[in-house]
Amino acid sequence: MMASLISPARMIPRLRARDIRHVVDELARSAAGSTLNKDMVRHAVLERGQASTFGFGRGVAIPHAAIPGLDSPLGAFARVKPALDFGAADDIPADLVFLLLSPDGDDPMHLRALARVVRRLRDRDVAARLRSAKDAEAIHVVLTSDAWREPDDERGTGHTATLRAGDLTNTAMCTSISVLC
Repeated sequence: MMASLISPARMIPRLRARDIRHVVDELARSAAGSTLNKDMVRHAVLERGQASTFGFGRGVAIPHAAIPGLDSPLGAFARVKPALDFGAADDIPADLVFLLLSPDGDDPMHLRALARVVRRLRDRDVAARLRSAKDAEAIHVVLTSDAWREPDDERGTGHTATLRAGDLTNTAMCTSISVLC
């Protein structure tokens, strides 16, 4: 569940971004809180970014890293202005950025958490609501619940269907952590 990854306290509704490093710094500060070392988080994320792209397309970026000493995945979220190029295959700069931190040494857990975040943020309805949400509380509701959805959307279910695996990563199939990241 997304609710286990993020809290309203780790939301940045409006981040005036200078560059990707600035975005990672602010999200690392937010995610670290009083329990993690912000500099260690920032370093781990930036190092991971040198080996892969964080852009997942449609204006979404998900910087992520494994962090020693972390018990379970956690995240921080920011709406970024101006949107920045995180290297997505569709060349659309990202304005929705979710930092995901996972326990070091548990690739399956990291992959499951990353897939969960990707599915949620690449949902067109979720992305539109995130871009128009007024504050951190509203962003949190959109990220963690489907309560805001109309019960008679086009599928008649009140929520969107799960995306195909190819929709998760700009048409790359999710077969392992190295392929996804």
